[in-house]
Amino acid sequence: MSRWNTILFDLDGTLIDTIADLADATEQALRECGRGRDDGAPVHSLDEYFRFVGNGGFKLVERAVGTAASEDVQRVFERFLEIYDQNLCCKTAPYDGIYALLDELVKRGYKLGIVTNKPEVQARKLAQLLFGDYPFGCVYGGGVKGRKHKPDTQVVQLALNDLQAECETTLFVGDSDVDIHTGHNAGMTAVGVTWGFRGEEELRNAGADILIHHPLELLAHL
Repeated sequence: MSRWNTILFDLDGTLIDTIADLADATEQALRECGRGRDDGAPVHSLDEYFRFVGNGGFKLVERAVGTAASEDVQRVFERFLEIYDQNLCCKTAPYDGIYALLDELVKRGYKLGIVTNKPEVQARKLAQLLFGDYPFGCVYGGGVKGRKHKPDTQVVQLALNDLQAECETTLFVGDSDVDIHTGHNAGMTAVGVTWGFRGEEELRNAGADILIHHPLELLAHL
């Protein structure tokens, strides 16, 4: 019998590949707010966006804008949210094997939740669009006044309460050091997925308890 009965997933870079839509929305916001390049070329490469994400939408935009007055960052961020909200799922899709993994987890009776730093409204829209047929008991994200981002454990505790779960019997699954630290801060076993935005070295350095290279590999650890 598995020692775990609950699994909390990060969203971007773990369940779904969102990097292209995030980059496109950021680049459009930069152009419209006068922070684009004169020749119309992208300000940043797609590879750079892999390093920009992971700490919420505002931090993504702040990193993309670079050294600028805070009001400039806020202006680009507000436009980014508008653009991205209308283009959430143009290029975004679950990673290969995610649906098969979820099918098996549901069959085995695991309780499932999503905890992400992505703005919560958008996280819930994407969860409904791509995983509406799966029984995720909660979807928590960022951008909510008075709520802290991962690796703080505030949203994790909210998720555990919703799922009526305990940290000792919950896995936290994510693709970045933020996710590994989140899991450990909450007293959970932290699983690092190497197909996401940050890669194996970062996950090892963060102290991931388990590393998997394909979604279905998780089943071997349950």
